[in-house]
Amino acid sequence: MAAIFCFTSTGNSLYTAGKIAEQAGGRVFPMNDASLDSQAEIGDDVIGFVFPVFFWGLPRAVERFIAGMKIANKDAYIFSVATYGGIAHGMHGRIDGLLKQKGARLSYGVNLKSVENYIPRYKVKDSDAFRQKIDGNISGIISAVTARETGRIQAYTFINKIIYRSYPDEGSDRLFTIAPACTGCAVCCKVCPVGNIEMKEGKPEFLHKCEHCLACLQHCPLQAIDWDRKTEGKKHYRHPAVTVNDLIDFYGRE
Repeated sequence: MAAIFCFTSTGNSLYTAGKIAEQAGGRVFPMNDASLDSQAEIGDDVIGFVFPVFFWGLPRAVERFIAGMKIANKDAYIFSVATYGGIAHGMHGRIDGLLKQKGARLSYGVNLKSVENYIPRYKVKDSDAFRQKIDGNISGIISAVTARETGRIQAYTFINKIIYRSYPDEGSDRLFTIAPACTGCAVCCKVCPVGNIEMKEGKPEFLHKCEHCLACLQHCPLQAIDWDRKTEGKKHYRHPAVTVNDLIDFYGRE
C-alpha cells in the first residue's frame, strides 16, 4: 500500500496525487500541521510527496510535515513530484536531506510542468492541448513509480536558498484586501490548507501563519480577495478536474 502526502492550493498537485494513487493502490493525505498531529509512524512500503514549487523551494507546510513525520519503514520506496509553472530545480534534494535525518532516503524525484498560476506575477496560460501533455507526463511518472524506478536526486543549492529568500513570509497575509463584494460565504476559510483564515462578523480574518499559496484568492467565487494590489482583474485558476468541494473535503473542512 502507498501513502501519498499532498499539499495543494489550485488542485494541480491534488489531481496529480490522485492519479498516482489510483494506479499505485494508495491513499492521498494532506500535508499540514493538523494531518501531522494525527499521524502515527508511517509503515507503508511506498511513500510519496506531491506538492507545488514555491520560489525554488518547498511550501513551509511541506518542510514542517516532512521534518516532523515518523517513518517506521526506513527501506520504503519514497518518491516526490514537484508541480511547477516557471522553473524548478533542486527541491528533491531538500526533501532527500530531510529524509536522511530520519535514516531514510528519497528514491525518485521528478518535476511536473503544470499550469502557471502565481498571478501576482504571471497570467494563467491554460489549454486543452497543454493539459493533455500534462496527463501524458503523469502517466510516465505513474509507470516509474509502479516500477519503483530510482534516479539521481538534484541537489538543493545556494541558488535555491537565495531565491527562496524572496518567498513572502507568514505575515504576508497582511497584504490581502477584501472587497465590498464579499458575501461572507467562507470558501476562503474552508480551502486554506493551513487553517489561516477565520470568519469574524461575516468577513475573513487572516491569522498570520500564511503559506502564500493564494488558495483563498483563487477560489473566491466573487473574486473579492486581492493581494498587494497585484492580482486585481487577473484570471483566477483552479484545475478543471478539481472542484472547490474536492478541496474542502480533502482538508476536512465543513
